Amino acid sequence: MAGCEESCGFYFVFALVTFFVWMDLSFFDELAEHGSFYNESMAEHMMFPVKTVKIRMQDHTDHYVNVPCMQFLNENTGLHTVPGVTPNLISGTHLFLAVMAAKCFISGSLGIRRLGVLFYQLRCALDILDGVVFRAQQNIRGNFMSVWGSMGYLIDAFADMVGGLLVGLACAVFLNRFPPWKRVRTKPHDELESGRKAVSFQTEEEERYVHVSRRSVNIKMFLIIAQIVARSGFWDHYLHSYVELLETPNPDIPRELQAEVLSYRSTWVIMWLWKVSSADAFLQFTSLAILFDKLWVWVQILNYFGPLELAFVIVLSQLHLMEVRAYLLGT
Repeated sequence: MAGCEESCGFYFVFALVTFFVWMDLSFFDELAEHGSFYNESMAEHMMFPVKTVKIRMQDHTDHYVNVPCMQFLNENTGLHTVPGVTPNLISGTHLFLAVMAAKCFISGSLGIRRLGVLFYQLRCALDILDGVVFRAQQNIRGNFMSVWGSMGYLIDAFADMVGGLLVGLACAVFLNRFPPWKRVRTKPHDELESGRKAVSFQTEEEERYVHVSRRSVNIKMFLIIAQIVARSGFWDHYLHSYVELLETPNPDIPRELQAEVLSYRSTWVIMWLWKVSSADAFLQFTSLAILFDKLWVWVQILNYFGPLELAFVIVLSQLHLMEVRAYLLGT
């Protein structure tokens, strides 16, 4: 049974990666052909009619699964016209689903934890739906941007932050309740009597399994939660910076220059790196680890390589942003 699950997990991940790679290639191929700015008549014939900075930096699951699904749902049900349905109501609902997911994640039953993954994926879908409903109610078409500073933005950001923290805390509680095993090597001492005193000597090493200490678990989970908060903050910072420079109309920056920088391969690479480095992306990876009962393996990988990867992306992004700002503003 375990071997079957391992095989199913491998093929599932392989299919998922293949799908996302194919979608990335299609997206950037269309971007290269049509550029970033075009009229609505052209957009109607595109596979990806929206190519804003935010959608480029959105994690793969939201970009290629949740956004089209939620747009399809809203367009075919008229959800945004239903009385009482507001973006804030949807934000509150996905916060409730995050609580339900966290409750499931601390269970000792793998089946219940997998149910929590389902709740979390529904939460992610509703997180996209609140934006879809907002744009439909405001009659904003062909756009996918955050309205920084608005009450709706703050409520959604609060719900997202609490939801992410709940997932991290739930993982910490689970690993404290069911501490993982680790392999240790010991050197047993045998004793022989020689005259009046015992002489000890070491025999061959023995391997045995012991639980990882709670202190070690808590330190690693604290660092991961801090890393998720940092990823969220830096992602939002660079998103805001790129939107201001490359999408917001500015009398000091010609539209042609904005389009030129958006078409640079370096811009594509930086935004794609944030696509796989955002807090949302890493929470998706965490849910995948929970689904296949590999949470502790993922925790160790994230502790060893996560900070280095994040620092690498931040340094590249900052250097690129400085070059872009100097090119556009001459500063």
